Amino acid sequence: ANKTVYGTFTANTDTAYTIEYYLEDLGADTYTKLASATENRTGVTDTTYTIVTGDIKSFDGFTYDEENGNNVLSGVINGNGTLVLKLYYTRDSYTLSYAYDNDPVPAGASDLPASAEYEYGAAITAAAAATAPGYSFGGWVDEPSVMPAANKTVYGTFTANTDTAYT
Repeated sequence: ANKTVYGTFTANTDTAYTIEYYLEDLGADTYTKLASATENRTGVTDTTYTIVTGDIKSFDGFTYDEENGNNVLSGVINGNGTLVLKLYYTRDSYTLSYAYDNDPVPAGASDLPASAEYEYGAAITAAAAATAPGYSFGGWVDEPSVMPAANKTVYGTFTANTDTAYT
């Protein structure tokens, strides 16, 4: 007699897929993959995986850009392990400002450098030394050479000269 033999398949539960994280480049609208953050995961073949809140990592100086059209937030876990989900992050900007630490500020002190906004990681040109008649300037304390991931106020201090001539 004729006989039909049937086979069955069971979806693998350890099929590979990847989540990649892309950070905005300094001063540009391009992005670079942060290889050290790439996650190699496994799931059930032919099921859909969708990014969840726990997949959205925090990176100092960057914010997840949920509106970025390059995000790949969901996909089917292919049997060949080629699914790659992608999350894009914009580079944050912060304000660098200056203040005098003296109270009161010496008469005739030079104007403070203007506050400026910098992208996280941007190089900062050192501010010129301040001046005040009869005082020595101690420098800008803790002035960063690159912008940190926070607003920053840099303080300068004057010390009264002890050798100021008078009549």
